[in-house]
Amino acid sequence: MVLILSLAAIALASVAGGILLWQQARQRAERTAATSFIQHQIEQRHYSTGGATQLELQKQHVWRAGPANWNTFLLRAGILPTAGFYVRLLGFPLLLATLAGLLSGVMAAGATLALAGMGCCVYLCMKADRRHRKAVEQLPDFLENMVRMMAIGNSLTAAFQTAAGRVDEPLLEIMQRANAASRSGQELDIALRQTGRQYGLHELYLVAAIIGVAIRFGGRSDHVLERMAGFMRDLTYARRELVALSAEVRLSAWVLALLPLGIAGFIIMFNNALFMGMWHDPAGWKLLIGAAALQVIGSYWLYRMARLA
Repeated sequence: MVLILSLAAIALASVAGGILLWQQARQRAERTAATSFIQHQIEQRHYSTGGATQLELQKQHVWRAGPANWNTFLLRAGILPTAGFYVRLLGFPLLLATLAGLLSGVMAAGATLALAGMGCCVYLCMKADRRHRKAVEQLPDFLENMVRMMAIGNSLTAAFQTAAGRVDEPLLEIMQRANAASRSGQELDIALRQTGRQYGLHELYLVAAIIGVAIRFGGRSDHVLERMAGFMRDLTYARRELVALSAEVRLSAWVLALLPLGIAGFIIMFNNALFMGMWHDPAGWKLLIGAAALQVIGSYWLYRMARLA
């Protein structure tokens, strides 16, 4: 029984690893397209304006890592770590595992628990990714509101504070956090950098660079912010185009990776005698180990293909 549970845990861990790998592959592909687009735009400005600073070129490579800890991950997902949240997060997999154990036995309970826990993690990852996408799409409108406030005579800081109250969630929460840090005595550009680091919103680094230059050296920052709004819209369109072009490859990779695991889980839960017969047979045991190894190798290669697509 211990060996059976171990094999089921390995299979479910492979499912979780495959899903997380494809999620990272999609995000990495989007970041690669965004980086290429930014570099292309900066090079064009370099030739048209006489050069770009090395700091601007380095900002493209700042945001490679994920959240630093669990609380940061929940912050990006827009979830408050309350007692009720943890009760729901742990209670739902335990409830499903209990029902599966009563209906199909201990092994089905373990498989259901692992699968439900993996599903909760994937749900949180997808929720954080949706909030990030929506915040990026709201940034151009926020910058245009700042430009309108500055056009009627407001200062840069006052325009930021006014525009920060006229956006919707999730950007409202992000801007309110940056605004609160600015009101506490911190420089606005530094507050934007720290907030962008917390939420994984690297576009705020570009906004912070413009605001920092305007605060320290002056200049027509409203024109730069207006151009930045258009630039971010073009960047959003480029990301959507990349997702649309790679949708077929990513969907095929998901199906090819999850279909064998789904069939194996179905057999374990509804025809456990067949699986136990293969497990106790020497040749069947070797076939099961070989299938698990091929599944891991195939998932890795599919991940590489999806990442390059």
